Formats: sequence, C-alpha cells, structure tokens
Amino acid sequence: MRILIGSLHFYFISFLASRANGFPPLRAPTANAFASYNYSYLNLSSVLEAQAPKTARALNFSHNAIEKITKRDLEGFDALEVLDLSYNQIKDVEPGVFESLLSLVAVNLSFNDKKLLVSGLPPHLKPTSKASGSLQLYKYFDRSPEPSASTEELPRSGGLTLQDGTVRLRRSTEDLLRRGEKNVTASPTATSRPNFCGAPMNGTLDLSHSNLTEDELTLKLDPDLCQAQLDGIVELDISHSDLEMDLLSLFVLFLPMKNVQSIDASYNKLTINVLDVEAICKFPFSKLSFLNISNNPINSLDTLCLPSTIKVIDLSFTNISQIPQNFAKKMTNLEHMYAQGNHFIYTVRPEVTDGVSKYPPGTVHINAISFVRNQAGTPIESLPKGVKHLKMSNCSIVELPEWFADTMEQLLFLDLSSNRISVLPDLPTSLQHLDVSNSDIKIIPPSFKSVSNLTIFNIQNNKITDMHPEYFPLTLTQCDISKNKLNVLSLTDALEKLKHLNVSGNLITRLEPASHLPALANLDSSHNLISELPDHFGKALPTLKYFNLSGNKISFLQRGSLPASLVELDISDNAITTIVEDTFGQLTSLSILTVQGKHFFCNCDLYWFVNVYIHHPHLQINGKGNLRCSFPPERRGSLVERSNLTLLYCSLGIQMAITACAAILVVLVLTGLCWRFDGLWYVRMGWYWCMAKRKQYEKRPENKPFDAFISYSEQDADWTKEHLLQRLETDGFKICYHERDFKPGHPVLGNIFYCIENSHKVLFVLSPSFVNSCWCQYELYFAEHRVLNENQDSLIMIVLEDLPHNSVPQKFSKLRKLLKRKTYLKWSPEEHKQKMFWRQLAAVLKTTNEPVVRAENGSAQEMYEME
Repeated sequence: MRILIGSLHFYFISFLASRANGFPPLRAPTANAFASYNYSYLNLSSVLEAQAPKTARALNFSHNAIEKITKRDLEGFDALEVLDLSYNQIKDVEPGVFESLLSLVAVNLSFNDKKLLVSGLPPHLKPTSKASGSLQLYKYFDRSPEPSASTEELPRSGGLTLQDGTVRLRRSTEDLLRRGEKNVTASPTATSRPNFCGAPMNGTLDLSHSNLTEDELTLKLDPDLCQAQLDGIVELDISHSDLEMDLLSLFVLFLPMKNVQSIDASYNKLTINVLDVEAICKFPFSKLSFLNISNNPINSLDTLCLPSTIKVIDLSFTNISQIPQNFAKKMTNLEHMYAQGNHFIYTVRPEVTDGVSKYPPGTVHINAISFVRNQAGTPIESLPKGVKHLKMSNCSIVELPEWFADTMEQLLFLDLSSNRISVLPDLPTSLQHLDVSNSDIKIIPPSFKSVSNLTIFNIQNNKITDMHPEYFPLTLTQCDISKNKLNVLSLTDALEKLKHLNVSGNLITRLEPASHLPALANLDSSHNLISELPDHFGKALPTLKYFNLSGNKISFLQRGSLPASLVELDISDNAITTIVEDTFGQLTSLSILTVQGKHFFCNCDLYWFVNVYIHHPHLQINGKGNLRCSFPPERRGSLVERSNLTLLYCSLGIQMAITACAAILVVLVLTGLCWRFDGLWYVRMGWYWCMAKRKQYEKRPENKPFDAFISYSEQDADWTKEHLLQRLETDGFKICYHERDFKPGHPVLGNIFYCIENSHKVLFVLSPSFVNSCWCQYELYFAEHRVLNENQDSLIMIVLEDLPHNSVPQKFSKLRKLLKRKTYLKWSPEEHKQKMFWRQLAAVLKTTNEPVVRAENGSAQEMYEME
C-alpha cells in the first residue's frame, strides 16, 4: 500500500511542479520565476540538444524522441529538483547518472521502453511503482536520519491513506515554493500570501469566473495558512474559471475542507485521472454530497476517483461515451445523476505498437470505430442501484440495457428525451416521472401499464399514431403526447386520475370523451384539425378549467359544448366567424379568454361579445385589439372594437319596447286628432255603413218606390210635416217619411239606408239644428255614399234657416263643399217667394238624376270635390 501511495505522491509532485510551474505543452522552451523550463514536444533526441541552463530547478523533456540518458547529459545541474522524462523512447540509463544530483526530488520515467531498468540511484530516491516495465516513477521519501526501508519491506510497514499522503505532498510543494523564493526578488505574492486565502461568506466560497491557475488555487486553499477558512467552507464554487488540471489533483486540494458539502467545478478544463488509483481511492470526506463537473473535457469514467459519499453528480456535457462497469461500485450512495449532452457509444482503437507503421500511399487508415451496441450490450454498463433521479437526455441512446428494469428498483425520475429510442423500453415499477420526448417511438405497448406508479409521462415529438388509454397506468396524472400523429383522441375512464393532458400539434379531427373524466382540469388540444366539439363534451369534463383550442378549424361553438367550470379558454386562430351571446353566458367562472382572428362577422351576435364580455370587469380578454371584421363588406378590415353596432340595433327587447312606446304615442296622437276632428264619428259612420250595406233587405230597385226621402232635424219637424210633407203629397209625390215609413223592428240605420236607396231624390232640410243632429249626419253620410256609388246627383238642399260658414262643424266638410258648389232652394216667409219655392221644388223632383262625371274622359272636378 505504501508503494501505491508513494506512486501517487510522486505523480502529484511531478504534476504540480511540471504543469503548475511552467510545463504546458508549448512548442518553445519557457521558464518562470522558479527556474523551471519546458522542452516538451520539441522532437529532441538527447537532453544536450536543449542546452538548458545549469541553474534550472525543474526540467520537462516529456514527449520527445530521447532514447538514452548519460552522465554527460545531466552534469552541472546541481540545483535540479524535478526531472520529467516521460513519453520518450528511453531504453537505457547510464549507471550513476543521478548520483551527482543531490537536490533531485522526483524523476518521471513513465511511458518509455518496457525493458528500461535504472540502477545507481542516490540514497534519497526510491522507486515507487513498477507495472510491467511500462511505468517507472521515483519519489523522494524522507531526508530524516531514519533508515530507508527497502522495496520489499514497504508493504509490511503499514499502508498510508490518501489523507496521510496529502500532508507529505503539500509540504513538498510548499518546500519548493519556499526554495524558489530565496532565489528571486520579493514579489507581492511573497509578501501578501496570507491574504490569498479564500474566505467563505455564510459558508460559501465563490471563486467562479476568477480564471485562477492551478498554482493560485493551491495557494488559496493552502492548509498550512488557510485551515481556519477551509473549515468554514460548506459550498465551494470554482465554475467558469478555465481551470486546467486533473480531477484527482483537484480533489486532493479539497481534502482539508472538513465540512464541505457541495462543490461546483463546472465549465472548466478538468480532465480525468491519468492513473487508475482505485485501490487507494478512499477520501476522508463525510459530508460531501453534491458535485457538479459538467462542461469539462473528462471524456472517460474508467479511472474516475471520487468520494463515495456523493449523492448528486452532474456529468452533463463531459464527452463521456459510456458508463463503465466499475462506476456503480464507486458511486454507491449516488441518488441523482445528470449525464445529458453526451454521446453514449463504443469506440474501438487499434493496439499501439512500438514501431511507427507506414501505410502505402492511397490507403485509408482507420484509427477508431464507434458504434452504439456490442456483444456486451449498450454503452450503459452499470448504474448505482440507489439512483432515484436519472437524466440522460441527448445522449444518442438507442436502447436501455436488459438489466435496467430489474436493477433500478428505486428509480423515480427518468429523462431519456432527445435520444434515438424507437421502442419504449421496459421500466421499473417504481418510476413516477418519465420523459421520452423527441425520439422515434411509434407505439405505446400494453406492457406500459405495468409501470404502476407513474404519474407524469412526456412522450412529446415522437411518431405515435394511436392512443390507447387502457395501456396507460391508472396512476397517471399528467401526460404530454403533443407533436405526434394522433388522428382521434379517445378519453375513457381508464384515465380517471388524469389532470393535465397535452395533445397539441397532432392530426386530431375530433375529440371523443367516451365517459366521465372527473379529474381532468387542463386540456391543450391546440394546432389540430378539430372542426367542432361534441354536444356532450362539457358534461363529460365537469372539472375542466384550462382549455386551449387555438389553431384548429372550429367555425362555431355550440351552446353547452363548453364546460361551465372553465377558468381560462383560448380559441384564437380558428375559423370562428360569430360568437353567440349564450356561448359564454353559462361560463360564470371564466376569467381569461384569448381570441385572435380576422374572420369575424360584425353582426349583432358579435356585439354582445364586443360590448359586454370585452368590458366585463372580471374577464381578461387577450388579443381583443387584433380582432377585425370580414363581413359585411363595408366593414371588412376594421377593428371589431370600433364597429358601429349599437345596443338599439342589436337588442330585440329594446327594439320591441321602443316600438311599443312609439305605437302608444301614435295612438295617443291619433286619439287626440280624432277627438279634435271628430274622427270617432267618421269611424262610427263607416261601421254603420258597412253594417247597413251588408244587411240591406233587397236588391237595389231600378224604379224607385219613393220620389223623395226627407232628412230633417227634430226641431224642424213641425215645418216639415205641416208645409213640406203635406204640400208634396198633395202635389202627388210619394214621400218617404221616417215616422211613417220606417219598418218597425228593424235597425234605424237599416231603415235609413233602405229609404235612401229606394228614393229618387233625397231632400235635406238645412238649419242650424240639422248640423247638430246625429241622425241627420248619418242620413247625409249615406246619401253622399249613394252619389259616389251611382255617379248620379240625387241631393236637393233646402235651406230653412241661413247657415253661417263657421256654424258647420268640421266633420261636415262635404256639406260645406256642396253648399258652395250646388244650387240650393231657400225657404222664405214671404208668400210670393214661397210660390216660386214650391214650383222649383216640384220641378226638381220630376227631373232625372244627372251624372256627377259627365263624360268618360271629362273633368272629374265635381267627383273630386264630392270625395
């Protein structure tokens, strides 16, 4: 064990002295303040070709073509402490070549000829490792007077842990730094070294984005000067620092941190361990649980040496190509593993030979072949059984190993997104969250139901054509099957616990909720080919709160097709032209509505949406400012919000109320006019005329039985009986007198109509009392209608008393016209005038009735005046 520890010590001394003190792989020799010179990668065939200064304290001749080391090569290098001759072709080392180098601390002869043997070492140098002749390292152990143990005795003297060896390593490095300071001028680094310690704040030491070199980081974490600060570090962040060093060397610097729990070393240039030190990979960490080494060029996990206490490790974007078999043994306590962004493949390379192979011109030389599967299985060869959270997205994975489902019995979260999986693999029953999005899966097998604890399933962006709810676990609460090739969405009671479902970006033409889904609260069916919703859709989803229907072909939303429990609804980018008032009237819980489109019919149905719902205080409308009209043509392209639709135009109730009010007003106006101008009398007369016309007793005779019908007022009855009636009957005229000739038992109007129709002439005894008599008005009205019907003037006016112009009521307008147009007979109390009156009256009664319109095409002025 001590030999292995010594080998590890030498590796770190040579690594720190060569790389930290000036041994980067440059093409020209370089030196620093500690007299270290780098001659690597110069294709040197001997040490003398470099002509290195004799004052050098560290020399790097690695990666050259040196075949032999002689005493002459190293003469005069009295101050030389570190010598790196690795990666050459050294076959022979002259005996006693190192005896004169009294200051020599370490020699690296690794990766040279397998048969290389070294003899004549000085007493303070001892070999620390020898593996088949390919690796020979020499390390300074101790300068104390205690006798050095031989190589064979070292294993029996007890083993040193990595913690014990760290002190020796740090002290040797510190000794080198102190020796170098004696030969150089004092610098700010030398005078202010205690200030270099990293001081944590609230347990966190943040060295991120600091671009520290390995040497500067070593000084900040020096246990001799900074142990008090190191004890207070709980979280260490050295990310984004462009740090170049070996991962194992980095962790050796962390050993003095007794309380560290989290280390973030992401975004650096950390490489994997060169040596496989699995036998001594025992860190004293007891609290370290989080490690982030993502975005580093680690490349391989074969020689990974990390504390086994780590529970969370991030290996994302580290260029690892597989997870080796020994990984599970090293990470026994691992629970969370992140490995996304790598490429899990096998790479086969040809064996390295001693000689340089030469290939004929024109041939193709293959240095490596990569593939995703070999006889052993997939590149995932092992995983810790206790892993609960595993993320391996974008890793070029084609399939999982056969042992995965049975071994990972505690796995809860699995992310296999953005891989090349074509068949859904067998999975452990403990799994609760599965993400296989962005792959090539075509079907969901019936065996998927065996994942009985799965609650979240993401299979977005695959090639699924059919969704069988009976294949899904009964415990599923969230499912994302968007961006596939589904044609029909069938929702059955097998998804009774499903709360969130995303089927957007498919080819779905219809939604079929076959049963009652009591738990579904969020449904995203956007960007499909849905043209309508079933009538029972709202009843089948009574708890649906968030519904996205955007990007479909829905032209009309039926009443009752939406669940009343909706809180948020998106119907943008559809073919909807009209939004009916009752569509949203039942959605009492709706608070967010998204509507975007340019094909709305700006009609009264849309008015309720624009003026009622848009301005609703508890409803948020998204996209309302982009709504534009497409119909009617004169409003095409105009904003819906600015449409000139009014409440009066669109409300039938208001229209009916206004119409009723207008009708009532018209009736009142007409009533007033009728009252003012005796309109009721005209209406009553018309009614009586119609009734009398309908109830006339016999056909109108051609030869009238009466010569005249006398119409008079009761106040003029004495004069009519004693003078007019008696004289006319004495002269042989047949007079119709109502007191005598009206048929008893018949309506008065019927008798009036009968007497007028059966009389050759109609005599009107005019006086002021005549125009105030109701029955005289009826008689004059019927007589006028007879004149109009028969087109014969049969009226004879007898003015018993003068009628002043203003004494005739407005309803006797026709009488006024008759008195102005027609010659009338006037009674006079003078006797000689009375004789003339009787002769004229007798002559008129004997004349025939002349037509009112005298010629067919003649003037109709008289008829017009009569009307």
